[in-house]
Amino acid sequence: MGPLAERVHRGYGPSTGVECCHSIRVARIARGNLTPAEKGRINECAARMDTQWRGGHFNGFEYFHFRLPEHGVAMAAFILKERLHRLVPGSTCAPTAGEVEAEWRRMAEQREAILAWARASKALMEIVQTYRFERRQGARSPDAHAAAARIVEQLDRSVTDPRTYSGVCIEWAEREYRQWFWRCAPNHQVL
Repeated sequence: MGPLAERVHRGYGPSTGVECCHSIRVARIARGNLTPAEKGRINECAARMDTQWRGGHFNGFEYFHFRLPEHGVAMAAFILKERLHRLVPGSTCAPTAGEVEAEWRRMAEQREAILAWARASKALMEIVQTYRFERRQGARSPDAHAAAARIVEQLDRSVTDPRTYSGVCIEWAEREYRQWFWRCAPNHQVL
């Protein structure tokens, strides 16, 4: 294994291990596309800060997990300064800092509205349990997420983006009830 392979870690260990050892999480809005050079700059920056950083994608975000708070702060600043957020699906256009800030605010309001909808319609646990059941059956996260989105579609045909709705509910449950949430792996393994 060469020096680069030793520095960059792909994939995940158990979710609880990532959370325990890499508890600092930074999100990049990842709806559009990065060029290979931009991806390389992100990986290089992350590896300079922490050779054992972790990362992943979920619900239109790319997440970076670090062990130290200062690494998270530096990565968030790097992503904003280098204009590496992507707000428009399929686009490579880099937004300004003001556009990114406005999008974060809009998404926070949307998240609250989605959670209010899920609670009012009593759909929150059904969506989350569908995701957990699929994971327990061995499905990968994107497939389990799609199954949860189908539940949203069945419950309310007026929802225009069921994948985002289900993703918000799943992220909420993972954040609020982490230990319970990940007790869905086959043979009682912790994901």
